[in-house]
This record gives sequence, structure tokens and C-alpha cells, in this order.
Amino acid sequence: MSTVKIRQQGGALIVTIPRDYGNELGWEVGTEITIERNGEGINLQPAKRKPRGKFTVEELLTQIDSEEIAALNKDIKAFTDATPVGKEYW
Repeated sequence: MSTVKIRQQGGALIVTIPRDYGNELGWEVGTEITIERNGEGINLQPAKRKPRGKFTVEELLTQIDSEEIAALNKDIKAFTDATPVGKEYW
């Protein structure tokens, strides 16, 4: 257990996390944490990443624009039809 003092910086109250605690937890400068009240104390935990969305393969395939794919294929046709100049293969 460590005892630290609360300081003020601007309008915020600041508590320093001892380095050995941070090292043990894998926390470093820039680590986002959540703060939650727990009775007369608080709990600090690493912030969980917000899910950016999970899609099934079927959902992803429905988002494909076939006209855009056709335009892209047309744009690269010169490359796909070209003969190798050196030792490249495709």
C-alpha cells in the first residue's frame, strides 16, 4: 500500500500513481483509465476499447458496390494485361 497526497492543477484534483504500481499494471503515460466510485473510495481500471462494430461476412458483402469494383477493375486493366518487363510475376 502507498500513501500519496492529492494536489490541485487548475480545477482538477491530481493523484500520482506510484511508478512501481504503474509498471506492475503495464500502465504508462497516455494509458486511458476509467474512474469509478466505490463507497468512500475509487477504482481505477484500464479503459476498455469501444467496439467499432462487428459485421458478418454476409453484411460486409452487401456493402460492396459492384459498379465501383467494375470501375476499379477497368482502371487497373492496363497492369493486369501487361507482360512482365523483368523478373516479376503475377
